[in-house]
Amino acid sequence: MRSVATKIFLAFGVSLAAFALVSAFGIARLHDLGRSLRLLSDAYLPLTRIAAQIDVKDWVAPRLLEAGALDPASRRALVALARARFPSLVREKIAEGRAVAGRALKEAPAEEAAFLKEVVGRLDGLDASWSRYDGAARALLDTAETGEAPPPETSLQAARTMEKALAIDVKLLQAALESHTSELVLRAGREESRTVASIVIYTLLALSVGAGAALVSQRLLAPIRTLTEGVKAVASGDLSRQVEVRGSDELGVLAREFNAMAESLERQRQELRRAERLAAVGRISAHITHEIRNPLNSLGLNAELLADEIEPGASAEARALLRAITREVDRLNGVAEEYLRFARLPRPVMTREDLNEILGGLVDFVAPEMAGAGVTVRRELAPDLPPIWGDEGQLRAAFLNLLRNSREAMSAGGTVVVRTVRTADGGVEATVSDTGPGIPSEGQAKIFDPFFSTKSGGTGLGLAFTLQVVTEHGGTIRCQSEVGRGTSFSVCIPPAPDGAGGEEAVSA
Repeated sequence: MRSVATKIFLAFGVSLAAFALVSAFGIARLHDLGRSLRLLSDAYLPLTRIAAQIDVKDWVAPRLLEAGALDPASRRALVALARARFPSLVREKIAEGRAVAGRALKEAPAEEAAFLKEVVGRLDGLDASWSRYDGAARALLDTAETGEAPPPETSLQAARTMEKALAIDVKLLQAALESHTSELVLRAGREESRTVASIVIYTLLALSVGAGAALVSQRLLAPIRTLTEGVKAVASGDLSRQVEVRGSDELGVLAREFNAMAESLERQRQELRRAERLAAVGRISAHITHEIRNPLNSLGLNAELLADEIEPGASAEARALLRAITREVDRLNGVAEEYLRFARLPRPVMTREDLNEILGGLVDFVAPEMAGAGVTVRRELAPDLPPIWGDEGQLRAAFLNLLRNSREAMSAGGTVVVRTVRTADGGVEATVSDTGPGIPSEGQAKIFDPFFSTKSGGTGLGLAFTLQVVTEHGGTIRCQSEVGRGTSFSVCIPPAPDGAGGEEAVSA
């Protein structure tokens, strides 16, 4: 799971990498262009200048032809002048050209190194040709200076041919250098245009990547606004507000935890309201029960005394009225006792208990009552259940309410299943299911509210009492019902804590 910070860092890292690649590309291309320009300025232009300075045309042969028509003294003077003008700079320029080409070869790319090697080869050829021409020319000058007659015509023609060949080689070298220099300048111009266009295109692409990174970052941070609005809503009292944030990063985890917190606060608020209502109902029930129990007891006692007084001569109608009064007084006393038990539920005395044993004894106790109503009770108690930490009397009373509710719901008979299983946390889940008519969906949310009952004549305190007992034991109770299929109540009780004494009673 990547965090939001990591994702944002990666997005901007990609953007920076794109700009870095554009910069590296621009630097590399500019470096290549600079190398080409340095090659022009440091190699080809000096070589072109050196080639232009090598002039070997008509240096010796014309002078000797002119000297042939002169007298010996004049001929010697002309030869001395020709020898003085004979260029000694050619070999120096060839050496200088070799040095320039050698330095350029060290840094030149492969395609330029081939041409520079060709230039070096041409310079070596010029050096060799110049050496031959130099020897022949000096021999002719020596002959013309010491002899009475001019040099032979064949020697002059040979020297003239060498001069022309040298001139042609120098011109070819100059042409090659000028042509290649022009080509390199044009190529550098094209490379510059392509480099500028490429940098512009790649810069636009890098900007697109940067804009994408900004959009990704904005999208990643957008849930923060949603969370902020959710926090404000919860702070204002709207605990039903849920934040929809998808993803597995820390914002997604924070959103899920926020929703869980809001749900927990809503449950706690509902439980607090329920507790407040139960406390109010308990106070009212205790007050009403206290007010009516004594008069009811007096009514019952007076009815018994009246029956004793009129028994010898009482009519059947009078005796029936007295029995009806006694039954109603007993029923009202039962209702008052139920109200008082709900209002003054004692704190449970916790011990290690076997829930299978409690339920088994309770099923045996209600078996005749169930059989009389045509209800079959089936046990599905899982073996080897862990002990629970509870008050046996209160648990028996709570499950007795569930069994009697099931019996009363099946007026035409049916089946009740009492089932226990081990829960994932090591506790015990006990389920009481019946095949009765079920509870309508609109009534399922209110079945644990005090004084709400789906039965005619019911007090509406049985399930409220059961919920109160289960809550005191740190457990939970839930109802699943389907109209026409029956109802199922599931009670989860946590296991006994480690180290708790087997028979030691602890007031919760």
